[in-house]
Amino acid sequence: MYFKKLPNIKYHTKLPGSNSSLDSVIAKNLFRRGKIRADIFNNVSLFTKYSIIGDERPEQVSEKFYGSPLYDWVILISNNVIDITNEWPLSQQTFYDYLIEKYGSEEALNNIKYYKTLEVTNSAGQIVQNEDLIVDATFYNKSSLSGFAALEYYDENLASMVQKAGSEISIPVTNIDYENEINENKRNIFILRSQYLQDALNDLEDIGTYKQSSDYISDSLKNTDNIYTTSV
Repeated sequence: MYFKKLPNIKYHTKLPGSNSSLDSVIAKNLFRRGKIRADIFNNVSLFTKYSIIGDERPEQVSEKFYGSPLYDWVILISNNVIDITNEWPLSQQTFYDYLIEKYGSEEALNNIKYYKTLEVTNSAGQIVQNEDLIVDATFYNKSSLSGFAALEYYDENLASMVQKAGSEISIPVTNIDYENEINENKRNIFILRSQYLQDALNDLEDIGTYKQSSDYISDSLKNTDNIYTTSV
């Protein structure tokens, strides 16, 4: 449905075996990308949060919310997804194949990529260390002995210094943990509420219609510059 709505362009090109500079082909104008109006797109109350289940594809999500798989493009543009291969969660098998290709073996998936901190609070509930800060193995392996602790702070309620070992306040992140988090985060999307679907369809209709200009041929077709002709 989406590509049917996109207008065409008359593209001048020298076809194989042709000597004419007037040869042309009709192609879809992919520069006319569908989008949702800014006043709708920027209003979060018009969207529903959704987490993609399993190997669901855009057309299946469209079927679930709009009763038809034909509005998969609405799902995609609602989330600024341009490259579905990299911006939509991979299926289980595709994800596994990707990991093996990237890391070489199943064993390598369990290698530590980095360490990240946990949130640490003092006895009064005040944060003394933020979570998700990337640290190295040296930090993780620091002991809680004075002078060697990964974190040391004064706790006023306890009226004493507190030392924390790196292994208490940070955790290892393996290659598979890292990749899985990236893939899982892609599951969190926004769905345009069905009562505003017609607005998106109207916008696509407008984008797919050419206005009168020197290149205008019809509402759905316009000319392009012919780079093979020159004026004398």
